[in-house]
Amino acid sequence: MQDNKETTAASVTDSNMNIDAISPPVLTEIFDSFSEAVVVADTSRQIVYVNSATESLFGYSKDQLYGHETKILYADEHDFSEQGKKRFNPTSKISAETYRVAYQRMDGGMFLGLTTGSAMHSSEGALVGYIGIIRPARTSDQSLDTLQQVHAIASDVSLTDTQKIDAVLKVGLSHFGLEVAIQARIKGSEYLVEHCIDHYEQLTPHTTFDFSETYCAHTFHASGPIGFHFAGESEIRNHPCYRNFKLESYIGIPLEVDGKLYGTISFSGYSPTEPFCKDDYILMALLADTVSYIIYRKTVEDKLLELARTDELTGLANRRSTLERLREHAKLSYRSGGYLTVLSIDLDFFKKINDNWGHSAGDAALVGFADIAATLGRDIDFCGRMGGEEFIFVLPNTDSRGGVNLGNRLRERLAAAPIKLDNNESVTLSVSVGVAMLEKGESLESLLARADEATYAAKRGGRDRVCISELNN
Repeated sequence: MQDNKETTAASVTDSNMNIDAISPPVLTEIFDSFSEAVVVADTSRQIVYVNSATESLFGYSKDQLYGHETKILYADEHDFSEQGKKRFNPTSKISAETYRVAYQRMDGGMFLGLTTGSAMHSSEGALVGYIGIIRPARTSDQSLDTLQQVHAIASDVSLTDTQKIDAVLKVGLSHFGLEVAIQARIKGSEYLVEHCIDHYEQLTPHTTFDFSETYCAHTFHASGPIGFHFAGESEIRNHPCYRNFKLESYIGIPLEVDGKLYGTISFSGYSPTEPFCKDDYILMALLADTVSYIIYRKTVEDKLLELARTDELTGLANRRSTLERLREHAKLSYRSGGYLTVLSIDLDFFKKINDNWGHSAGDAALVGFADIAATLGRDIDFCGRMGGEEFIFVLPNTDSRGGVNLGNRLRERLAAAPIKLDNNESVTLSVSVGVAMLEKGESLESLLARADEATYAAKRGGRDRVCISELNN
């Protein structure tokens, strides 16, 4: 299409057509069937003719444009002046060529246009006017630019996954000339905004909506992208999303992660836009592939990180993760002066369980203990396995008395819930618990040593009990 436009503009110039001699009906016969906007101006750059595609693209009627300088179509007066100096003047020797420039519609919306512009001369060679043929650059040309930007984002090792998704959304918004971009997770009837760019800053991540009341309800189970450029003039105007938010334009596509439907990525605007084309839908598929891969990779990395921090048998935090989290809470306690209490826990007679019923029974006992321990305490409290039958409970913002209370609740829960073994037998667990509270100026090593010593004291005292350690003991 670009080659055809350049040929048309050049042929007008080469034919030495005098625009004053061409009546509007003749211009209409030549150009009105063009899908691209055609603008003809006189030597002062005042518009003398536009075709129907120009009216559709810019939103002006012909009568609103005739007699005005072509400046009315430019988004930036600087571009109007620059093009005048470069090609739309009596001394310019530039023949028909295609260039990019930003235009502005009547409603204020802007778009990047590919323009083939040329001077027009009379049979005597006198300048009689100019012609420009314009099409939005949101086609294969701009799609290529957008894809190059997306590739650069995806391959930028300095960006986090969150930054990459946000950057892709920004590029998509720029490409489509819309105002709101969303990457959402769909869970049942919940539409969860995970990432978003909103030019009006009204929408934020973690916002939730009723899925059925979003345009993405049409998109989620579709086999490909869906778009509409003027909701108010379509059947979609009865949709709750249009009634609630008056979003006139929308293009969206399902996101699949690891072969499963995950959510959607969409771009929308409050004003009608030009119809979406095949290149736009192809681009949406590529954007979705990019975002899906970023989400998939992050999910895998998170799982690997979780595995590296989790005890494989019990599902509790492993020794390394437990100590890391304990150090963080200790730092916070040092700064704030808040309480921090640790329970050192040892399963009583664990060796006998292994000796009497085998290691599988010992594993079942450890898992049973972990299941009960994981349900105790507050969300901020946590239990980790240090190794073998040794565990610790970390209780932020809790004094030693609170630690003793939790230790006793643990003993009571274990006594009330015998652990079933693989051989259909069961065993009732008991624990020896040592409690130590972090004192001012005390090191973490000292805290753990005191908790361990209190545990040994509980064992020496007959097991199945809680002992407390004081720093001065």
